[in-house]
Amino acid sequence: MGPNLLSSPFRLDHLTGLICAMLSLVMGAWVLFVATPIWAQDIQRIAAIVNDEVISGYDVEQRIDLVILTSNLENTSDVRRRLRGQILRGLIDENLQLQAAKRYSIKVNKSDLKKAYRSIESQNNFPPGGLDRHLAGLGVSKAALDAQLKASISWAKLVQRRLGRNVQIGEDEVDEVLARFKANAGKLEFRISEIFLPVDAPEQDEDVRRASLDLSKQLRRGATFSVMARQFSRGPTAAQGGRVGWVRLDQLPSNLNITIEKMKIGEQSEPIRTTGGYYIIQLHQRRTIAPKSQYTQKLKLKQVVFAVMNRRVEADFKAKEALARKIGANKTNCANLESLVKGKQSVAVNDLGTVVLDELPSNIIAAVKDLAVGHFSVPIRNAASVIILVVCKREKKLAKRFDREFIANNLSQRRLSILAQRHLRDLRRSAVVELR
Repeated sequence: MGPNLLSSPFRLDHLTGLICAMLSLVMGAWVLFVATPIWAQDIQRIAAIVNDEVISGYDVEQRIDLVILTSNLENTSDVRRRLRGQILRGLIDENLQLQAAKRYSIKVNKSDLKKAYRSIESQNNFPPGGLDRHLAGLGVSKAALDAQLKASISWAKLVQRRLGRNVQIGEDEVDEVLARFKANAGKLEFRISEIFLPVDAPEQDEDVRRASLDLSKQLRRGATFSVMARQFSRGPTAAQGGRVGWVRLDQLPSNLNITIEKMKIGEQSEPIRTTGGYYIIQLHQRRTIAPKSQYTQKLKLKQVVFAVMNRRVEADFKAKEALARKIGANKTNCANLESLVKGKQSVAVNDLGTVVLDELPSNIIAAVKDLAVGHFSVPIRNAASVIILVVCKREKKLAKRFDREFIANNLSQRRLSILAQRHLRDLRRSAVVELR
């Protein structure tokens, strides 16, 4: 199986992936190293030459720093040594993507970067310009962030321009998807993430196998799966932290579905060999597919959060639940929520925006599915707080999974992701790469 049969759609604008890929960088910190003579020699060396373009030792070490800082790994010489090979492979791929975009005169302009920056700021609740200030405060080079963004945006533009014309979706394909939705009621589906390392030629198999074992070992030691996926996975879900979403076992080859069926929630697999390469799978959830209505509800929600100071004391939770019930006895128009909690300690109001009912956690669905607009839900406990929810607006719409245009676009993106991966594989095979 190739990597894309498992993977979520390749996004043309790539912004969602870019946001996710940058989150660990934005929220992390940057280590400042003392330039000892050994360090200076290391960063000045040439790590690789890719079609006459140089990847320096400095480039490799900076990327290693980023991975270590954002994935709970120890900054030891052994860890750095184990990461170096995969880091270098990733930088080689980025170089190949940038070179391919340059051959077709694809450029990333200031508006592209501005749009990406605004998206990152929105995702992190930063005001306009807040990302620049945040990076400066951490000592993170803006140039390094720009370089990563340019590589991702350039590749997305190239794929759209050169490969998008080859993707056509017929009405019969949409009909087939709709029929499957109805037929799959009662079957199990699994929400998974993936790390995929391709094997482009037989002679690479042993090296890739060892690399996958090294990654698996780092994950067992506590490395964050999503960060490792962003940095090392070569599948199209890498920019989303490896998130594949919900899949059924009949969508997967037997060696993957046999493993996933036996896994426990939260568990990750050992490397699994497929025809395309090696997978490491993480299982998040499993559920039975229920018969779906063709319509779904969209809710505009707000929540009131009552922070519990000592989560180990049951009395503290009960006190917050009592306060939540007292406030929840009021009817609200959502505009006056702040006035209801004004002056109350450790109580805050959050706007959750517009959400799809079916995509919420089961306990939240139960609390709001029949809740009248302007009324509060029953109190709900979290790990360190109690919350009550209020529905500010409710509307009924055709569910996306039954929307023909959405289905056609989803199929198109999946097919495009397959073409993009094949194109990158061809770039690897035709490249002249010299490792130093």
